[in-house]
Amino acid sequence: MYCYKVMIHPNNKQTTKIRRTLNKCIECNSIVYDYIDSFIKNKEKIPSCGDVRKWFTIQKKIYDDIAISKRLGMTKKEMITNHLDILFYDVSNDALKQEIKDTYNAFIRYFNKLSKYPVKKKFDNYKKSFYVDPYKIKFSDKKVRLEKIANNLKYNRQVLNYINLAEKDRIPQNVKYYNPRVVLEGNRFYIVVGVDDEHSPKKKITTTDNIIGVDINIKSVVTSDNDVYKSITANKKYMKALKTEKKLQKKLSRKYIKSKELKKSLRESKNYQKQRKIKNKYTRRINNLKEAHIDYVISSIINKRPKIICVEDLDVKQMQKSDNKYLRKGIHQNPFAKLLNKLIDRCQKVGINIIKADRYYSSSKICSECGYKKIDLKLSDRTYICPNCGLIINRDYNAAINLKKYVTIIN
Repeated sequence: MYCYKVMIHPNNKQTTKIRRTLNKCIECNSIVYDYIDSFIKNKEKIPSCGDVRKWFTIQKKIYDDIAISKRLGMTKKEMITNHLDILFYDVSNDALKQEIKDTYNAFIRYFNKLSKYPVKKKFDNYKKSFYVDPYKIKFSDKKVRLEKIANNLKYNRQVLNYINLAEKDRIPQNVKYYNPRVVLEGNRFYIVVGVDDEHSPKKKITTTDNIIGVDINIKSVVTSDNDVYKSITANKKYMKALKTEKKLQKKLSRKYIKSKELKKSLRESKNYQKQRKIKNKYTRRINNLKEAHIDYVISSIINKRPKIICVEDLDVKQMQKSDNKYLRKGIHQNPFAKLLNKLIDRCQKVGINIIKADRYYSSSKICSECGYKKIDLKLSDRTYICPNCGLIINRDYNAAINLKKYVTIIN
């Protein structure tokens, strides 16, 4: 499976309809969440997914009738504030059905001890999305058509129903699509869709006999070839954007407090909404810089065309619980799990064998020259000095060499 993520540029009317669909999906999530949660609180067996969908189909008409009765005498602004400007009937039924499935599966995952107890979705979340039926979505070279996101119903003006894509000829046409979704991140809209691997732009590459060990830490990514890729925190643009976002978040918090003091909803507060858009702009920039840095590191390693890559199996969740606040902050700024998952995914697609070392393999404590294990090595010791053979070497480079040797040990 290969996933495409492309930005879309809807016009004003299309943007309004997309935002309304997103809001209705969140409202659907809230209703279904309360319904399933009531069974759990009463210690009763929850109904099946099909029964929940049948229940919601009946409730949908009731909620629409209530909304119509409440809208009488309201201005358009008041309707938007109270989320009464659109009915469930006006949005795609497929998006609502999938939202019910996702909410139901969240509870099932909790019962199977795969995740925590689910929480309700919020209207003010940074990231929101809704499902699109793969048989009703249609791509051209630079446009996409979505169900119920249309401007004109006349046959001779159907071209207005298409939304512009930011990249031309990026997504393949006339193929089977999997789980297409429209995603709102900050103030930008994206279309995310999966296709079969045969339509993937990545091809198998011819590899050399070289083996590479990769050591990942807060400050850098070091390979056994002594290539050092500095952390994202060394990027001046990233640190500047992070500092600016921190200031904007404080400003946003002050406007939030002021709105609450005036007893005004956040949707009515124009100053809050303006500031939120500015802050989201920098949040998106920070995320993009992180993504670009991860892609650069992965591409640099893969371009060496090694036969095998050996990486550490890091327990990131346990590391985040550390008492060291600098370690927790470093892990937050350097997404280890994302880098490892992307590296594994890319290696599988281009035909490079990737091996995860045993989680309890002490790559940093073992001397790469004589194999002596230095048990008292601290995290603050950045240089490895072997008391047995006298080797003086960078701690991370030493770990990367040991990871390279680990491949020969297990083979």
